[in-house]
Amino acid sequence: MAWHDLINALSVPYKVPGEGFWGPKTVTLNFCEEDYVVTHYVAELCNTVTNFLFIVLGVRGLRMCLRNQHAPIFVIAFLGYMTVGLASTFFHASLKYWMQLADELSMIYTTFFMLYATFAYDRSPIFRFLLSIGLAATAWYITARYYETKDPQFHQDAYAVLTATVVFSNMWIMEYRVRPQLETRERIATGRADTPSSNATMTQMWKMVATGLTTFLGAWGIWNLDNIYCSTITSWRRSMQLPWAVVLEGHAWWHLGTGIGAYYYIVWRIWIHRCLAGEEDKFQLLLREVETQAIAAQQQISLVKTQQASKQREMRMAQLTRAELSSLPKDVDVYEGVGKMFVALPMSEMDGKLASQIKDAEGEVEGLGKRLNYLEISQKNSQEQIMRMLGGASAS
Repeated sequence: MAWHDLINALSVPYKVPGEGFWGPKTVTLNFCEEDYVVTHYVAELCNTVTNFLFIVLGVRGLRMCLRNQHAPIFVIAFLGYMTVGLASTFFHASLKYWMQLADELSMIYTTFFMLYATFAYDRSPIFRFLLSIGLAATAWYITARYYETKDPQFHQDAYAVLTATVVFSNMWIMEYRVRPQLETRERIATGRADTPSSNATMTQMWKMVATGLTTFLGAWGIWNLDNIYCSTITSWRRSMQLPWAVVLEGHAWWHLGTGIGAYYYIVWRIWIHRCLAGEEDKFQLLLREVETQAIAAQQQISLVKTQQASKQREMRMAQLTRAELSSLPKDVDVYEGVGKMFVALPMSEMDGKLASQIKDAEGEVEGLGKRLNYLEISQKNSQEQIMRMLGGASAS
C-alpha cells in the first residue's frame, strides 16, 4: 500500500459545524477553528486540549517554588498561570461569555502579579503597599472598562502593554542591576578584574529571554496568519482531513507558544530575584557539582563499555576455540601457550579449562552489564537534574 493510500485510509473528514452539548454560543470572539466538527461535547477541540500545557507546566512551577522556597508571589503567579489554562479550556470547550471573561481577565491579573514581583522587590513596606493599591486600581479599571465595552481589541492592547512592561523592565533590571552586582561579587571573590562566571550567567539568562520571546512572538504571528487567512486555511484543513489538519490550527499554536513563553518569563524573574539576593552562587555551586557527577558517570560508562567489549571478545574466542577442538579426536593432546612456550594438555583438560574460562567471562560480562546499567541511570538522573535546574529552578 502506498503512503498516499495509507494516509487516506487513516483520514477522517470533518463534520458539518453546528451547535453542540453547550448550546448556543454567547462569546464575543470565535476563532478560526470550526465549532463542534470533531465531537459533540467540545466546541473547539484543538484550542481546548492545548491548554493542558498550562496545567502541566504550572504544576511543575509550583513544585519548584515550594521545593526551593521561592518568594510567595511566584506561587501566586503560577496559580494565576494555571487559572489561565483552566479558564481557556472551558472557554474554548463551551464558547460561553462568562468563561471568555474568566480566560481573558485571568491573563490580565497574572500579568499584574508579575508586575508586582518586578517592582516590589527590595522596596519598603510603604512602597509595596502603595504599589499594590495602584496595581489593584488599574486592574479594576481594565476589568470594568472591558466588561462595559466588550471590546476584544481593548483587552489585547491592555495585555500587550502590561506584558511589554514586565519584559522590558526586567531586561533593564537584568543589565543595570543584576550584571553589576554579579560582576562586583565575582571580583571580590576571585580578586581578578575579569568576570567569566558572571558573563556566562548573563549569557545563559539572555538565551532564556530570547527563547521565551521567540516562542511567544512566533505563536502570536501564527495566530495572526490564522485570523487573516481563515477561510483559506479552513479549506486546507478540510482537504487534509483529521487528524493531519490539526497542525493548521493557528490559535492552538498560540496556546502552546504563550504557555511556554509565559513559563519562561516567570522562571526568568525568579532567577533575577535570586541573583539580586546574592544567591546565584549557591545555584552555580550545585550546578557544577551535578555536572561533575554527570561527567564522572560518563567516564565510568566509557571504561565499563571498554571492559565489557574486551571480556566479550575473550568469551567469543574461547567459544570459537572450544568449537574447533570439538572436531578433533578425543584422545589427542593439544598445545596451549604463547610465543615459544607451549604445554601439551589432554583434550578433556583443555575443554574443561575453556568451559571454565567461558563461564567466568559470562559472569564478568553480566556484572559489567549491571554496572553499566547503574551508571547510565546515574548519568541520566544527573542530566535530568541539570535540565530541571536550568529550566525550572534556575537560580536556586
